[in-house]
Amino acid sequence: MNFLAHWHHDLEFIYVREGSIQIGINSETRLLKAGEFSVCGSGEIHYYDQGKSDSEVLMIIFNPRLIGSPAGWPEKGGLSSSFIPYQKDTVPSEFEQQALVELSAVMERIAEEHERGLEHSETIMIGLLHLLGGLTLRYMPTTSPQLRRSARSENHLKIMQELLNYLEEHCHLPLTLQDGADRAAMSVFHFSRFFKNVTGMNYNTYLNELRIRRAEKMIAETDEKLIHIALECGFGNVRTFNRVFRQLRGGTPSQWR
Repeated sequence: MNFLAHWHHDLEFIYVREGSIQIGINSETRLLKAGEFSVCGSGEIHYYDQGKSDSEVLMIIFNPRLIGSPAGWPEKGGLSSSFIPYQKDTVPSEFEQQALVELSAVMERIAEEHERGLEHSETIMIGLLHLLGGLTLRYMPTTSPQLRRSARSENHLKIMQELLNYLEEHCHLPLTLQDGADRAAMSVFHFSRFFKNVTGMNYNTYLNELRIRRAEKMIAETDEKLIHIALECGFGNVRTFNRVFRQLRGGTPSQWR
């Protein structure tokens, strides 16, 4: 499982059943291990990278209107932490262990209701989503908006949200690091560091990943020649397209087709 840095209005609750997975939420990155939990609220920038490790992850994703928060959740401020355990590389405290037991039990029950599909399962799942949200707020209480802005540079994250949307829509254009820095109103040096901190990869790699994903879709769904696909996806020539494709996918575009 590998998702590029992105954001949306929906909520994502993640519980690692087995193995581990790298998760970035805003400017914090964590290797989440078996038995650990994270939550991504509305509008938060996040990414996942499973790498080559074997793992099993339970993810529950839903629109916050299902728990009465159509404008986004949490409604006031932000969570004091996006992860349990709260601190990186620590053994869960007794309080955190209790949180993990209760949160994972609710998530597993939601998954069970979804899989079984019995009568009134949807109503039961919505009730369980309320419980999941309530327990999360109990064990990961919200901070004031002022503290959250100071701690996570919320203004910069808003700029990054807009930039990620722009890159996804315009990745076929010849966008340079300077272009990205200009859109973010930062120096190239600070933008480069901030972009990698939030997305987990450097600007050019992120841009090439977007282009390759667009190319993969065209290869799978059309009969267009590779030169046309290369140009449509932002590569100047087939040679560069092949080189980047091999770097990111371990093979050539023709092998993918």
